[in-house]
Amino acid sequence: MSLPTFTSLVTLPHYVVLDATGPDALSFLQGQFSNDLQTLGNTQASFGVYCAANGRMLASALLWQNDAQTISLLVHQSLAEFLLKRLRMFVLRAKVTLSQRDATVYGAYAETATSLENTFEVLHPDDRTVLVQAPSSHETPRWWMITSTTTAEPVDDSTEAQQRWEAQTLQQGVAHIEQATQDLFIPQTLNMELINAISFSKGCFPGQEVVARSHYRGTIRRRSALFSIAVTSELDTNALTPAQDIFGTDADNQPIGRIVNSALMNGRYYLLAEVLLDEWSSEQSYHLQHSNGPQLQREPLPYDITQQRDNKRPKL
Repeated sequence: MSLPTFTSLVTLPHYVVLDATGPDALSFLQGQFSNDLQTLGNTQASFGVYCAANGRMLASALLWQNDAQTISLLVHQSLAEFLLKRLRMFVLRAKVTLSQRDATVYGAYAETATSLENTFEVLHPDDRTVLVQAPSSHETPRWWMITSTTTAEPVDDSTEAQQRWEAQTLQQGVAHIEQATQDLFIPQTLNMELINAISFSKGCFPGQEVVARSHYRGTIRRRSALFSIAVTSELDTNALTPAQDIFGTDADNQPIGRIVNSALMNGRYYLLAEVLLDEWSSEQSYHLQHSNGPQLQREPLPYDITQQRDNKRPKL
């Protein structure tokens, strides 16, 4: 594929890149994250999750092979120090070094494409820059750009532009873990296998038994759904932050879900929040703060959260 032509860049300071470098880098991370790194080569990226032993997510990352001995991870900035410290605990005799890269992460908007597949293609324009195809609409092709050099394209470093990038990512059904949501969700709740962030055939990783049991026994009961709400003078934006509860119309005012991520775009907040599928399929309404609080509007996702996959365990 030829290099895309970019129309603008957005700085994404809330993301950083970690590198695992050494002859054992791939095999080491293969045993730590949920996705199958051995299938990627140096031209594809994929999302993966890092779980505790109880199957709950401690981190999510976009992973790709940067060179023959380097696997790179795009992670939320609030998790970088934790993840480096945690992974280093398990290096033992593996020949791998973990570090944070001195590079800037941009969101790059490309010229409109006639066709677009969200394949997470990886391009290496030079030895200081990596491009990774981001989940996008057909009208707005997007790439992550990680570079340690100065860019020629116009750069927007406003909070508004950063929020727009995040909202567009949420519209594509991609959630991420940050410090506020560590150890709260299992991967299926954040639709991670629906974006191919989990391999059920690759072998062991932390929490794998719990994640696999949730997949193979019964149906998935919780998913993340997309909502939006208009900004008004009465709206308390503190109720839209990650890990805040959402409520139904229950008279007991009990929480029925929890916000995963949220972002502001064009006068509306977009948010991914966990829901019970039994209630999602009914006429349940969803509210901030309490059962009579501001009502959230349901929004479409590019995949069906109610569809149950074939969960039959493969024969060995």
